Amino acid sequence: MIMKPSAIGTLVADSDTDLADSGLAFDRGVPRTLVHKTAVSEVLLTDAVRTGPHRFTVAAQWPRHHVLFGNGTCPAGAADPLLLLETVRQAGIYVSHVYYDVPLAHPFLLTSIDYEVEGPTPGSAARKGPHCVLLDVQCVVEHHTADRLGMSLEARLVIDGRLEGRVGLCWQAAAPERYARMRYPAGPVEVPPTGPGTALLALADPVAAPHILGRLHERDVMLAALPANLGPSHNALQGTGQDVWSLRLDTTHPVYFDHVCDHIPGMALAESFAQAAALASGRVAGVPPQELRWTLESSALSFASFGELGRPVVITAEPVPEPPEHGRRAIRVSAEQGGRLLACGALIGITSSAVDGAAR
Repeated sequence: MIMKPSAIGTLVADSDTDLADSGLAFDRGVPRTLVHKTAVSEVLLTDAVRTGPHRFTVAAQWPRHHVLFGNGTCPAGAADPLLLLETVRQAGIYVSHVYYDVPLAHPFLLTSIDYEVEGPTPGSAARKGPHCVLLDVQCVVEHHTADRLGMSLEARLVIDGRLEGRVGLCWQAAAPERYARMRYPAGPVEVPPTGPGTALLALADPVAAPHILGRLHERDVMLAALPANLGPSHNALQGTGQDVWSLRLDTTHPVYFDHVCDHIPGMALAESFAQAAALASGRVAGVPPQELRWTLESSALSFASFGELGRPVVITAEPVPEPPEHGRRAIRVSAEQGGRLLACGALIGITSSAVDGAAR
């Protein structure tokens, strides 16, 4: 079940890698509009250069402290997988606008993501930010017309000569008229305002403290107990061996809703899946939540439909019935809204106890 690394990429991960040799700048962020951000502090990319017809080297800097990702590492010392994913997501948006002439007004839609994170070393666990990151990005154009770009990419991320991980993305960028037909096939619907400063939609209590899930603030916890009013079909899941929660989405979150969004962001679902897999794996391994340490190694997710804001979403997680190898488990996940699949996939990670460090 363990995902095999991609063979693409030529950024050499060794001690001789020199950022100066890349010719890229790390001293300022790219224009925020080119990565669809409102706050300059959310811009991770600093520069890019085309190295082939559909190949790019992209520069980024991870801050010393981020409002969501903290110092950018997991408790075990590996890079935060969602920070890798966000960096590559911004790279996909940037190259689409700058090198494939996608207009700034065209919305982007994630259709699938997959990633792998390298395990920590004593050196990587001890280093301090900010971190200068180099990405080797290979794009494949699947469809390109005036009103739609369909593209995929694979990227490898290197810090200080060390390969940190690999991320694959598939997405579409559509003209506003085409997007409206995809988003609202039955006609426009009212969407609640989102973003910092807007009214917060009702938010249930979190199922765990933020630090248990590797996060800093209560708003970062994406899971709440499943409410009793979701109907018998969802309540019946409680006895199936699956772990079931309700999506807990803060629509004023400064990262997920940095800019206006008319649906549940794909990054929010990716984070909810990571948290669900951590809790499900801990339960199966018999590790109490307060002792849980979950190191996410790889994931593959696909997005099936738009999630409506302000409506309940059920998150499920189910361990794959295979014996764990050194604490490594695969967890299947899904998100449903009103019986409609929003996204699904699988995650692989290592469960251990923060008390003794032993893998479970």
